Amino acid sequence: MSARKFIAIAAIAFIAQGIQAQIPAAAPVAAPMTSSPLPTGRVTYRTYIEVMNELERIAKANPERVRRFELPHRSLVGQTIYGLEITHNVNASSGKPVFVMTGLHHAREWPTVELTMEFIYDLLKNDGVDPHLTALLDSVRFIAVPVVNADGYEMSRSMLVEQKRRNCRMEAGKVPTFADCANPANTRNGVDLNRNYGAFWGGSGANVNPAGDSHRGAAPFSEPEIQNMRELLSSNQVVVALSNHTPDAKVLRVPSSNEEPVPADVVPYDSLAQLLGGDLKWTAGPWPKIYYTASGTMEEQAYYSAGTFAFTFENAPGQRSFHPPYSFVIDQYFGTGAYPGSSSRAGYIRLLEAAANPKLHSVLEVKAPAGATLTIHKSFTMETAPLLKSDVASDSTRDAPIKFTQELNSSLVVPKGADHVTWHVNPSMRPSQHGTEFIREAWKLTCSLNGQSQSVDVVVARGETKPVDVSRCR
Repeated sequence: MSARKFIAIAAIAFIAQGIQAQIPAAAPVAAPMTSSPLPTGRVTYRTYIEVMNELERIAKANPERVRRFELPHRSLVGQTIYGLEITHNVNASSGKPVFVMTGLHHAREWPTVELTMEFIYDLLKNDGVDPHLTALLDSVRFIAVPVVNADGYEMSRSMLVEQKRRNCRMEAGKVPTFADCANPANTRNGVDLNRNYGAFWGGSGANVNPAGDSHRGAAPFSEPEIQNMRELLSSNQVVVALSNHTPDAKVLRVPSSNEEPVPADVVPYDSLAQLLGGDLKWTAGPWPKIYYTASGTMEEQAYYSAGTFAFTFENAPGQRSFHPPYSFVIDQYFGTGAYPGSSSRAGYIRLLEAAANPKLHSVLEVKAPAGATLTIHKSFTMETAPLLKSDVASDSTRDAPIKFTQELNSSLVVPKGADHVTWHVNPSMRPSQHGTEFIREAWKLTCSLNGQSQSVDVVVARGETKPVDVSRCR
């Protein structure tokens, strides 16, 4: 079969899959369920369509605990990307702290999808059975995006381009076709999505050259998949975040590049990292110290924009592949077999506990009338790194950093019959990108009801609880 004919067939198959993905599946095709101890009993890696069908099925089966949502931007070749929000009474407005977990920024890292999906099932299966997990779901909103890089996963999981790392961007500013991405001649093209976030974008550890494995893209947030993540992080009070990767046995936190300062929150941030390292029996710490340098990462954006304690887990280490045989996924989840005592599940639960701990974020005790909409908002300027101009190691010339506006905005409704809400939020005191210090900023909290509004500025530090009275917005 000619390469041209093969690509055309692949494109037709993709279109058919895309149509199927838009039609509610009455009976998704199930993978074999044999002897696996995982919550679902799986023994094989999911396809992208299986993941999407499962997310829909989980939400329909658990309407009081699960909300499926569509991220605002489709992938480059037009796929809809979904996530799940899980908590008790999920459809009610609440001030619960948020833990965001993602899988598959990098297309060939299939275990990250499985670990994320199995933890979703684990929480729902044990809710009401395990008192500790039940209490955590009562106090935390868990948001999961199992597949950030939908197009890349299609390429890798279908074995069209098995070792693909990046997304399907073939040329800056141009929308590719599925056939473009599936063409073996374009294997070296694409943007590394975990180098495309805005904070410190374009610095050390990200390739300028589009052929580089860690190509940063044409601009900060140039890729729709990372625009999705930016908007998800900025529209929720995400106090803890995790990006799952494979396969190098590390718990990573900022700084991830050489351009960053020691974090202003280094003591509590690193203390949590070390606890996670203990759960997984891995080295924990900043990227450059224990791994390599990387700029434009999820951790940088989350931490420097909102003070989120953000991490990377490098799962399923020590094998010859980014997606080893499925038995290694099972072992990694539970800390058995090939990974004795190294449990991703234990790390995920630790992060849920951290999200629930008010000492690690901030709390607003808000007095407001029932039915009022409360909004907190911040707008400020952030920077990329001073931009490296080439990938040549001896060339250290740089352009000036790019400044960009970042907004954080989230809201809730005061419940019927209440005159007070407890709102778990990120600190208003933002970590500086330039030194080990905090920038003294305030949340603008606005109460709106029946055409009336009242706004106050609130400065709140990590671990602090502040009373706020906006009861006059009536």
